[in-house]
Amino acid sequence: MRARLLDLCLLAYPRAVRERDGDHLRDLADELADDHGFGREAAGLLWAGLAERRRRARTGRALVASVAAVLLVVSGLAWTAAAQGGRAEEDLLGCAGRCPEVEAEVAARVSDGWTCTERREPTGAGWRCVRD
Repeated sequence: MRARLLDLCLLAYPRAVRERDGDHLRDLADELADDHGFGREAAGLLWAGLAERRRRARTGRALVASVAAVLLVVSGLAWTAAAQGGRAEEDLLGCAGRCPEVEAEVAARVSDGWTCTERREPTGAGWRCVRD
């Protein structure tokens, strides 16, 4: 009767643990039951088995959550690249000295929604204009 109840309590453990350590756990619980009481050892097997299942489930959920997060980031990056379509326009404009025509062209591009950054050098000026 005792061995049968211990076998039932061992069912709380995951199958892999039962197959690997089931006989040792049952023998240890049976041996300790003589000193600590059979009910205490049966309950200990049951609680430890449930704790092992909970620990493994948490590890599995963490793995699933990590994979889901990676897939979410990768899909977001792919969506961003697809939304841009790889067609960002870029123009480099430059001039030496005073450049009213080029400055007017840069101002026109900015008003059309381009983003222009200016580089001043001793020999002249340059602009990098990008439209997404």
